[in-house]
Amino acid sequence: MKTRLTYLFTIVLLGFTAISCNPEEDTIAEIIVVTPEGSRVPGAEVRMFGQGTIDDDQVGDIAIDRTQFTNSNGVAEFDYTDQYEPGQSGFAILDVEITFETPDSTAFVNGIMKVVEEETTTKTFVLGS
Repeated sequence: MKTRLTYLFTIVLLGFTAISCNPEEDTIAEIIVVTPEGSRVPGAEVRMFGQGTIDDDQVGDIAIDRTQFTNSNGVAEFDYTDQYEPGQSGFAILDVEITFETPDSTAFVNGIMKVVEEETTTKTFVLGS
């Protein structure tokens, strides 16, 4: 009888341990850059940055600041997995600045993006809008 209880307790303990382990998923931000006509823009410079807050009236130092260029499909991917701490509530709302230069002109667009923890968050930005 004692052996059965020990065996049952061990199985229950292992079950709880397996269920309680929640593997961390990647926290990724994908920016898609398109023209007003809808064509994807390769080679655009995408900067994502966020500032900390000191209080309601003051903005703190820049806490996150990364720059990527869009690939041949017009996508820039930012991996923030290393900056997300499991258990924190949310990840970040970041400023986005996109610049695309041609020999004749420079297009610029800015905005914001909410990056959701442990998910791939995608947002499309239209140059010239």
